[in-house]
Amino acid sequence: MKIALHNELPGEAQFQQLIDSVSERTGERRPLAYEALCDGGPVIAAYDQGVLVGLGRLVSDGIGQQAFECKIKPGYERREIEAYMRKLLAVSPVPSHCHC
Repeated sequence: MKIALHNELPGEAQFQQLIDSVSERTGERRPLAYEALCDGGPVIAAYDQGVLVGLGRLVSDGIGQQAFECKIKPGYERREIEAYMRKLLAVSPVPSHCHC
């Protein structure tokens, strides 16, 4: 299957499903909140047949530097989704979507 990458926020329900699956696997106690995502910088959402399987974003450190943050659904880690999102977020402007 091809993964579709979009530079738009996912719906809150899809976002929560992704975060729940990632948190369950990693044991993360303070997962990313949807509000923080909405207030942040550029976002790339990865979909497999309409299901959100990954989310990447640039996060500002407050002093002009940006860090890449990524959440990938279990079972999709080895599909190079993170690498594609990182590349798309590194260029400006981010294209509206692509398929990899």
